[in-house]
Amino acid sequence: MQSLKVEFRFKGSRDYIHGTDIFNKLINIQHSFNQLSNIRFLVHKIVHSPICTIFLSDNKEQLNELSNISARMQFSSDHKNYWSALVQPDNEANDFTAGRYEYDEDRIISLCSLEGSAIVLTSESSYTFIENIVAMNKHLHQCLFPDAGGKWFFTRADLDSGCNARERIELRFKHNMNYRLTRSDILVNGKKLGDLYFSLVKT
Repeated sequence: MQSLKVEFRFKGSRDYIHGTDIFNKLINIQHSFNQLSNIRFLVHKIVHSPICTIFLSDNKEQLNELSNISARMQFSSDHKNYWSALVQPDNEANDFTAGRYEYDEDRIISLCSLEGSAIVLTSESSYTFIENIVAMNKHLHQCLFPDAGGKWFFTRADLDSGCNARERIELRFKHNMNYRLTRSDILVNGKKLGDLYFSLVKT
């Protein structure tokens, strides 16, 4: 099993590490996103520490020995399966000296059009695939459920393959399980690529 210490920065004014940054770190440890398949990403709990450790193995059982796992991912590359996990320190301390950077979700949304219970990215965005679809899904949820009391969090993504698309992406809202978990279809160029899941955290 391999391990690597990684450092995050906070997006905007957030006091937690954004799920898209965790996704991108786990994907890019030693693989190219568009060469992967059967991707399953799951956030177990909010990450507050900008310093974490990623573990990567081709043996799923090895990760079961770890404690304090905050996020997991599994994927296939070159016909081989891999499992990875993000572990944050036991104290889960916020360290705002780690730095911040902007995540202009409004810029992404300005490139989109709403079509009922769907949202489409019609023009090219400068953000990564996962950053685009998460911003799109958040906006879609806010429009569909304006009275929902809480904050929408990206908690899971299931993708048939990696994708670097930055336009012609569509999300179609499909299911709401009492706000605990929602599901949206992810389509690229009209073809379904996978599913995106959000959870509502009460504030």
